Amino acid sequence: MKLITKFILKTFLSPYFKGIAALMLIMIVAHFFDFLHVFLERKPPVNLVLIYFINRIPEWFVMVMPVATLLASLFAFGSLKKHNELTAIKASGLRLKYVLAPLIVFSLSMSILSGVFQEAVVPGTKARADILFRIIRRRDPDTTDTERRNFKYIGRDRTVYSIDFYKEGGAEGITLMNFFPGTSRQKSITYAKKAVYEGSNIWVFYNAAIREFSPGGDLVSYSEFKETEIALSETPEDFSKPVKLPGQMDFFSLLAYIRSLERGGFQARNERVILHNKIAFPLFNTIVLFLGIPLALWNRNYSKTNGFFIAIIIYIVYWGTISVGKALGTRGIIPPAAGAWLANLIFFGIGMTMLKLARLD
Repeated sequence: MKLITKFILKTFLSPYFKGIAALMLIMIVAHFFDFLHVFLERKPPVNLVLIYFINRIPEWFVMVMPVATLLASLFAFGSLKKHNELTAIKASGLRLKYVLAPLIVFSLSMSILSGVFQEAVVPGTKARADILFRIIRRRDPDTTDTERRNFKYIGRDRTVYSIDFYKEGGAEGITLMNFFPGTSRQKSITYAKKAVYEGSNIWVFYNAAIREFSPGGDLVSYSEFKETEIALSETPEDFSKPVKLPGQMDFFSLLAYIRSLERGGFQARNERVILHNKIAFPLFNTIVLFLGIPLALWNRNYSKTNGFFIAIIIYIVYWGTISVGKALGTRGIIPPAAGAWLANLIFFGIGMTMLKLARLD
């Protein structure tokens, strides 16, 4: 049993690591030629370009891992079938499903590694790569965004801002929510069609409405103003400086951000989809194994070219399904968790059905 386990692992791991190396090379070469015009035009130092690509590698590594798993399962079991080695294993009295256990353990380990990379490594290296690319293009990496649309901001005093449009010290469609200390109960809601910064933390709100509430949630007062001055802790620099998007946050930072939004009464469906996807995507490294094995066993005309083509098609369909799930979850058609896990659930169901039909007993 141990010899067969070692043999199966060796047969699987060889194409797995070769697949990762080949896919990473494809990613690097494709990215290089995609931005070759920038490198030729700006002529950055070679070491700067090398450091830039090194910082891109962790992000690409996480992306290619599921494809490498699929390729390895197709190549390994296609080869085992072609040389009748699976028949020999069955003839020895072993059930193939027990032989698969080491591969499942390995793929689960890769799922955990993918998750760790995605949370602990990728956010930092991706941010550095973005800064380096701005330097390569001879742009100031600290340049602030002078124009932003449809964003939310959590202030220093727990004030939650929702702004439709912001540019150079002026905001349109601005909503402020304040809360009672130590609670998630709203103390006041301020809305204005327009707000302009006057200096010294003073903002002038135009066509504004202010609602104030009691600790029990009852409306205490309602006031309307054509023009009113309000002192805020935030200045234009706070709203214009670069901020992390939900997709760039790690799991716990994003969870805290979601809770802040929901305390402010805002919908956070898109953010919750992204949060659940941080767990769902790494697990695809394991789910894809259940697709590759039966496909390899059913493929009568085994070839590595066919295997590579099948792997790419499955990955494209998976990403398409992820996009559909995200859209459904973000729009509230299905719960955000269901939207994030939709692709995994569909592919896991298909994979388990295919494994059952493949009769590995």
